[in-house]
Amino acid sequence: MKALPGRSTPTRAFWRRWWTLLLALAAATLPFLVLIPIGVLWLWERGLVHWWLIAAALLGAGGYGVATWMRRRAAGAEEVLAEHERQAPLSPPDADWSPRDLAAWDKIQRLAAATDRHIVGDQELLLAAARETIEMVAAHYHPEPVDPVWRFTLPEALLLTERLSARLRVVLLDNVPGAHLIRVGQVREIWALKPAAQRGLRAFGYASRVYRAARFMNPLGALLAEARGWLVSAALDETGDYLRRRGARIWIEEVGRAAIELYSGRLRLDAGTLARQAQGAPGLGVEAGALPGPLRILVAGQVNAGKSSLVNALLGEVAAAVDVLPITRDVRRYRLEREGAAPAEVVDAPGLTAASIEQTGGLARESDCIVWVLAAHRPDRALDRAALDSVRAHYAARPEQTMPPVLGVMTHIDRLSPAREWQPPYDVVAPARPKEVAIRAALEAAAADLAMPLEDIVPCRLEPVERAYNVAAAWALLAARFEAAQRGRALRALLSARGRDWKLVLRQAAGAGKILLGKSP
Repeated sequence: MKALPGRSTPTRAFWRRWWTLLLALAAATLPFLVLIPIGVLWLWERGLVHWWLIAAALLGAGGYGVATWMRRRAAGAEEVLAEHERQAPLSPPDADWSPRDLAAWDKIQRLAAATDRHIVGDQELLLAAARETIEMVAAHYHPEPVDPVWRFTLPEALLLTERLSARLRVVLLDNVPGAHLIRVGQVREIWALKPAAQRGLRAFGYASRVYRAARFMNPLGALLAEARGWLVSAALDETGDYLRRRGARIWIEEVGRAAIELYSGRLRLDAGTLARQAQGAPGLGVEAGALPGPLRILVAGQVNAGKSSLVNALLGEVAAAVDVLPITRDVRRYRLEREGAAPAEVVDAPGLTAASIEQTGGLARESDCIVWVLAAHRPDRALDRAALDSVRAHYAARPEQTMPPVLGVMTHIDRLSPAREWQPPYDVVAPARPKEVAIRAALEAAAADLAMPLEDIVPCRLEPVERAYNVAAAWALLAARFEAAQRGRALRALLSARGRDWKLVLRQAAGAGKILLGKSP
């Protein structure tokens, strides 16, 4: 499109303003440039040029030595910082990721640490790094297919685009000043001036080199100016390297995070589908729209370990039968409602025996949190370890799932030596009294027997109810695990719903039939 007669194009107007500015700058600096030859002539007439040259050489050598020493120190510190940045991720993994997702995230971190920082600013290198990241994540989740990159559905791709667009919008609004005022037309106009700006930068570079050469008519001033320019340039280069490293790592991490969402199958179901799946789970059910439903807390342990007593303590009422003989032969479920916590379902498992290990393991796989009850005065914990190991083996063989959090409750601590002493509270962190030492030893033995962290086992006395001890601490530790339990429940509902794709196909076929028959879907 040609410009109209008598009117200049934006590019011509830009160059006209640029040359006007350049001429004004030259006129302003000319008086100062004239001083350079005058000063050299004055030194020559008084025979001081050689002394001035010697002083300039000494100052230059000293400045160069200091600059070299500072550069080496900065390089060492920069290397330590770069190594730390290579090891530490810039963003944490999502809290609801499974072990398989975390393994993919570890691969992404290693790739981000090894990625060249120079990909920032080069579109082709950025795309190549993104392609490598996506291919690596796709192969992690689908190692068998020849071309795993395309192992996702069209709705998943659309949902991923929607999520990335929403995330990019938040980043722009939060981190780009004036982003809400920038119009697409303005971006196009600025982009059209890119060739002119590049030519202007080249012209400025030529003028800068000419000016630097002219400065050497005053060697001392030139050396000082060069040293100052070198230091500023070094600082800017280090800052630029830092920003490029962070930019490259952010790029790899964000691409990898999106790839995990895509290839892990999390985008196949929306929140409504997960809620419906949670409603269909056995137990109490859940109100419409809730996600992912009430928690299921399994209370397991050997016969007469105190499971029913713990259930009563958690419920705040006598709901489970308690006797010296094993009462709970079948699975019993109770509704747990406590202030400050969402309703949950407590599953009281039958007393653990050699024949019921598989049954207990099945209940554990259907639960969101596990409370394992141990009797302090009974050191025979082989059955407990066998049952827990079977649950751990199940989840170790299925990295796409997460194992429910496990809490240990040690009961009957009042029977430990000295048996007649009962003067709570007891300090098991820094035990001093004989009873405290015995409780601490029992906790350490149980932690070793069951391969559990010591801090995950809380000592309690549950009977009689009016003299129960440390139940509040057990509830606090249990409530602290509810967030992880909710994430595991949502993931289990997701994996369970995947196997019901045939129901979705039937609904889609019914909808297509309505459209073909001219009925509104």
